[in-house]
Amino acid sequence: MKPVYLIDASSLVKAFKEAKLVPLGGQALQWLTVYEILNAFWKETHLLRRLSLEEAISLISDFTELVRNMVILEPSGLEHDILQIATSKGVTAYDASYIALARKHKLMLVTEDQKLFQAASSIIKVASLDDIV
Repeated sequence: MKPVYLIDASSLVKAFKEAKLVPLGGQALQWLTVYEILNAFWKETHLLRRLSLEEAISLISDFTELVRNMVILEPSGLEHDILQIATSKGVTAYDASYIALARKHKLMLVTEDQKLFQAASSIIKVASLDDIV
């Protein structure tokens, strides 16, 4: 099955917090999103003390299983597009990479980041997690 959505880190974090992981299998993510999610688990455990290390490790296991069922996209080759989008829309290159990947692969970007949502909406289709689940 071809993915329909490119899920960003903010939506994946929300999916974990709200236990809405099932519909994400088979969808796409940007390869750096894996590290963004690991960083979110670290922050919840180490800085905010909202999760125990055991809880975070359990979540990482769930995340690893989810990632095995997703399509991981690489922004390599899109550097010019990413810089053009970043400068024209006033977003980071990292955020622009989501827009460039979604455009290239004809995917709807799913994000909870309002600045990214606004920047992307004139270029590609954009939704929030609540819109798709």
